[in-house]
Amino acid sequence: DKHFNTRPCLQDPAQPNVCSVVKEGFWSSYRLNVTEENPLGSNFRLLDVLMQAMVKPDPPESLLVEPVPFYPRRLQVSWDYPVTWPRESPLQLKFRLQYRTVLHGSWTVVETENLSVLITDALSGTEHVVQVSAKDYFDAGNWSDWSVEGRATPWKSPTAEASDETTAAELESSNEGPSQVPHTEPFDRSDPLEKVAILASMGTFAFIVLTVALIITILIWVRVRRKGKEQMKNHNFISGVHMKALPKAQIL
Repeated sequence: DKHFNTRPCLQDPAQPNVCSVVKEGFWSSYRLNVTEENPLGSNFRLLDVLMQAMVKPDPPESLLVEPVPFYPRRLQVSWDYPVTWPRESPLQLKFRLQYRTVLHGSWTVVETENLSVLITDALSGTEHVVQVSAKDYFDAGNWSDWSVEGRATPWKSPTAEASDETTAAELESSNEGPSQVPHTEPFDRSDPLEKVAILASMGTFAFIVLTVALIITILIWVRVRRKGKEQMKNHNFISGVHMKALPKAQIL
């Protein structure tokens, strides 16, 4: 039989249902004997506890999310160890980061051993929500709760920001009241300048129409003349053949 060391679990009189195990070994297993007593008797229950399976760090702290200058689809995220888990401890932590836009409910999750992550697929011009959690480096225990949220929007070029401000100002002015655009007077045909412009437009249009008609006429004339020359050549050739064949008919 194995020999087990037994020690009492320290209790605070103000908390009769709570006890504290001190100086425990991290990679150790324990058996707890919880005994209940009353005037009618007693009852007990044995609990086997694996210390590393109970580990759950506190959430990471000092989460910082920042845009990366000149990169409209990147966000730089950094954080620190929780104060309850010193970074100098021989038991290190690993981390997972989740992020999404404020417009969508689905998260993208990334695991890392570092204290920072560069997000390279952020949606430009949209605010993002980021959170981080921690776990023992060797996968013992459970993930911590998620940290507080960090929010940031990727970098915008000054041109894009000016365009957004102009659009916002236009929308605001349109909501405040009637448009301040000057009233445009109807077209006045009695204005001499307008009459000159109309005549110039009509003259240009007529010139274009006449030019197109003249080109078409020249093309038709050239084609007809070429066809007449070809018919004349064929007629002369047939006449020459007939004249050369005539003496032979007379001899016969």
